[in-house]
Amino acid sequence: MSVPSPEIVRLAHGVLKPGFAGRRMPDWLAEAIDQGLRAVCYFGHNVGTSDETAALSAQLHARGLGLIAVDEEGGIVSRLGVHGGSRHVGAAMLGRADDLELTRAVAAAIAADLRAVGIDVDLAPVVDVNSNPDNPVIGVRSFGSDPGLVARPAAAYVRGLHEQGVIACAKHFPGHGGTAVDSHVGLPRVDVSPDVFESRELVPFRAAVDAGAEMVMTAHILVPSIDPDRPATLSPAAMSLLRRDIGFDGVIATDALDMGAITGTVGLRQGCVDALLAGADLLGLGNPVLNCPGGTDAEVFAEALTAIVRAAGSGELPIARLEQAHARVERLASLQRGQPVELARSGPSADDRVAAASILARGDLHGILRGRRLRLLDVRRVRKSAAGVLANCVVAELIRRAPGSVLRRAFDVGGATEGRSSQPPPAAVGGNDDIPDVIVTGAPWSDPAEMKQLQKALQGNPDAVVVCVGYAIDGSVIPQARHLVLTWGDSLPTGRAVAKLLQ
Repeated sequence: MSVPSPEIVRLAHGVLKPGFAGRRMPDWLAEAIDQGLRAVCYFGHNVGTSDETAALSAQLHARGLGLIAVDEEGGIVSRLGVHGGSRHVGAAMLGRADDLELTRAVAAAIAADLRAVGIDVDLAPVVDVNSNPDNPVIGVRSFGSDPGLVARPAAAYVRGLHEQGVIACAKHFPGHGGTAVDSHVGLPRVDVSPDVFESRELVPFRAAVDAGAEMVMTAHILVPSIDPDRPATLSPAAMSLLRRDIGFDGVIATDALDMGAITGTVGLRQGCVDALLAGADLLGLGNPVLNCPGGTDAEVFAEALTAIVRAAGSGELPIARLEQAHARVERLASLQRGQPVELARSGPSADDRVAAASILARGDLHGILRGRRLRLLDVRRVRKSAAGVLANCVVAELIRRAPGSVLRRAFDVGGATEGRSSQPPPAAVGGNDDIPDVIVTGAPWSDPAEMKQLQKALQGNPDAVVVCVGYAIDGSVIPQARHLVLTWGDSLPTGRAVAKLLQ
């Protein structure tokens, strides 16, 4: 093989967005930045204290990196909240509140947190319409199941990020909300007509783009009405839809190319080349602690880089296409972002107001926490792979307000996708008391094993309070619960709101 052109090597570096292990800049990453790398993505394992994260960001920027991105959606997907839970509510609660000013204020507060630690891009908002209530990967990450209800807060969220000078990335194009498979582990398929896609999935993307979103992330989903053969990330037809029909001229970023929908089909190397050929500009390489199919973070980056350089050198990938993608990323990385707008601090936070307005309760709940040692049972069996950890904010807040409480878990949900386990709430785990006062559940209507545990617990105590943190359509999803709290997600403000209901 001939020695690759230095210019091709530089261009190839500039279209990659890798993750990396640890809280320090590794040598391979420093070298890659010197060679032209312009973007990285933080995951939970990169996040320490605010000062530590800010110092890492400053080091990366000083080296020459242009864009530091992160999945900071609020609610269950929060990299900054990986250790103790998100300080901000998630999209489903915002959609329930249906208050655009509050949505803008929450997004601005999230963006202020990101700016404080040197992060440039929020891989949010999620603008998928959650049309499938059994969706295994979106759920409470979505604003709702109605296109208009998703579109309005999506635009407000983009504006809130922009107030603080943070780049917004609308995801997951052309719409992951109707899927029944998690693209982290397989290739989802959405069989709907072009008319349905236009009237349902594309409406929120139009709103986010019109609001000024500078980046759109693609989904690894197969939509036969758009392209019967290739998932959207690798589909020229899907990219054309975004460019020509919606009119987006910013950076098209891919979801992580180490996800099962890509590695289990075309593979990482060909996936990188095909995504660029389709029209993507910035290639996400995913979480190196979780998903290194080829080895270490450095080895996965080298594998992707080599694939692009070889394809460009052989003519498989036209140099003009690589230059176009690189130019879009460079333009975004070079943007001068304004100074953050000062946030209003008087009264309850926007997140607390959203949580209070969104929660739906059934039954007489008042006084349950008062002077009691609670017996809590967590029957959640599945955590969403995108979340990284199983959020315990509601559980932890109930225990904090009822010292001496005991928590039991019906299932072992396993390790976290961030390479660390969720911080356990400050309570004993175990005990022989099978009669719970409070039962925490996720989406039992879509998981027979979880529903069985929930029903068993309610047989032991029909008056137990059921706290459902999943994406519930309404109270009818758990009809057997006499006392029910629906939260549409889990976060620190959510925990405070639930505890207030039970005081």
